[in-house]
Amino acid sequence: MVVWRTHGLPDEDLEGRLLRTLERVAGERYGEDGYWVDPERRKIPDHWHAHARPADGFFDPASELYGRFEQGETTST
Repeated sequence: MVVWRTHGLPDEDLEGRLLRTLERVAGERYGEDGYWVDPERRKIPDHWHAHARPADGFFDPASELYGRFEQGETTST
């Protein structure tokens, strides 16, 4: 997950840098085609953030939540 600390939305250049950093780290963790970037902000709509999720699911296999939900089903957080 990458978070821009300031409330609101980053400008286009900064958002691109944040997403490239997230993609680099996600690629190292899950492999180049092993993740997807989830742009949904859920409960924090005015605080820009993005998650890299494993390609075949929502939660990281190292998470205690992994395997507790069916694919496509998530918590409300």
